[in-house]
Amino acid sequence: MTVTANRRVERVIASQAASAGTLPVRRALPEARRRSVGPWVFLDHFGPVRVAAGDEGVGPHPHAGIETVTYLLEGRNEHRDSAGHEGIVTAGGAQWMTAGRGIVHAERPLPEGSGEVMQHGLQLWTSLPRALKMMPPRYRAIGAEAIVVAQVPGATLRVVAGEVAGAKGPAETLMPLFLAHATVAPGAAASFGIAACHEAAAYVIAGEGGFGPEGGARAATGDLVVFADGGDALAARNTGVQPLELMLLGGAPAEGPLVFHGPFVMNSVEQARAAEVAFRAGRMGTLAP
Repeated sequence: MTVTANRRVERVIASQAASAGTLPVRRALPEARRRSVGPWVFLDHFGPVRVAAGDEGVGPHPHAGIETVTYLLEGRNEHRDSAGHEGIVTAGGAQWMTAGRGIVHAERPLPEGSGEVMQHGLQLWTSLPRALKMMPPRYRAIGAEAIVVAQVPGATLRVVAGEVAGAKGPAETLMPLFLAHATVAPGAAASFGIAACHEAAAYVIAGEGGFGPEGGARAATGDLVVFADGGDALAARNTGVQPLELMLLGGAPAEGPLVFHGPFVMNSVEQARAAEVAFRAGRMGTLAP
């Protein structure tokens, strides 16, 4: 993939402390001045944290109008939902659930045996296109072995979805987007090619670095680097002594307007209210704790 221009950095967003079920998280999206990057409307970074056997994680709760994506860096995660889907994903893998018209799901960590285990990963949401907000739910577990690994100068890339640096991920997507885990070696600089028409950001999972054409925008663990439009590559330089771990995300702009109502992201207040009524009436199904 030929790169012609690295994008400049528009701004750096510091994530905020929050919680998801029993897990403490850093929340980078949505943010007061930036509600989405491409179709991505939510980003939680959980862990690294030790959890014990029996930890309930995130208990049964509904979603509608979105897809949820969990990417694991460490640990094991179990998924169950009211449509009857079940799955277990281990480190390096992902779970991709389409909520569509509405579903109830739960995710919990699975320790090995009776002891504690490290749990570390990210959960993201994409807003579905207007025409697909009410599609039937679906689910796919993407094992670590299925994720495409590519080498670019200075970095290793694991592409979950879409195309980055000429490598295409295995996830089936419903609108143009990309999601990839990049590891930049200490002291190295890397440039990741993307579609020039896509919005783009890089979330710093661990480490510190400089971003943009001259590496002048600094960011560290928990920061979301939002790139300006224009250009077909994202540049990152590792300025630390440890690997710089990044989640690269973006795509075609979300189809708005975006109406956030708890776990529902719809295109109108009426749609959001209808989703709430459907959940409370049991039309999204039920799921035992």
